[in-house]
Amino acid sequence: MGFSLGSYRTCAMGAVFGLAVLHPAAAWSADADFEKRWGDDRTYDTVIYWGADGSFGPVLNHGYGADIGFATALNGNIGTAGWTVSGSFGLGRSVSPVFTTDSVNAALLLGYQWQAPGYYVSLAAGLQYVNNTENPGGGITDGSRLGAIVQYGFETKSENSLYLQSYGAYSTANSQIYGHLKAGYKARQLRFGAEFTVSDDIGSLPVLRYGAFVGNIPLGERLSMVVSAGYQQDLTPATPGRFYTGVGFSVPLSFR
Repeated sequence: MGFSLGSYRTCAMGAVFGLAVLHPAAAWSADADFEKRWGDDRTYDTVIYWGADGSFGPVLNHGYGADIGFATALNGNIGTAGWTVSGSFGLGRSVSPVFTTDSVNAALLLGYQWQAPGYYVSLAAGLQYVNNTENPGGGITDGSRLGAIVQYGFETKSENSLYLQSYGAYSTANSQIYGHLKAGYKARQLRFGAEFTVSDDIGSLPVLRYGAFVGNIPLGERLSMVVSAGYQQDLTPATPGRFYTGVGFSVPLSFR
């Protein structure tokens, strides 16, 4: 995969519309040109990311989660084309008047990223482990699953220009589908605009999110943050809407 947060992180679809494995904090916070963004000439081989998000509706209708992960360039430079290894681990909980679901997600992927002057594209595949503990139990997604996962990433890099980012994934573990799109403007430092997310799995109808984001917020020499908020719509009948919010962090590192 590429080193964008969005390319690696996922959510516990059907349980928590939040953090977990396909949607790492690198696309929330990390940009595709670390050296230019931080104004130095260092070469980074790895991105570490972490974050949390939650959705909040009427009483007994909420969800939250957290995740952590990494992306490493096998050629030693995360800002150039080449093979990557990425992995992540996430926890989540979803509460409704009818049931509560606790979720655990983990994934390990091998990918390749293509870098162009104004954008990058990434593809990756690997294994995903999902465990949902439902109360009451017995649902179609209750229990543990190990499946294959494929995912893609795309992001524009030009400054003072239209900004687009998209990433998505499909996992055979509970037939999870996740897709995300950001569209807005990228200035020299910040990027901001609107976002749309869709998730689904074998045990539920799709969940949609409509919101706004601000990313590349500097928090020191290399650490950066992205924040996001908006409205969450669950297409399952008689399920009320929620508001959601999230925050992600990422930092590039060199281990060579």
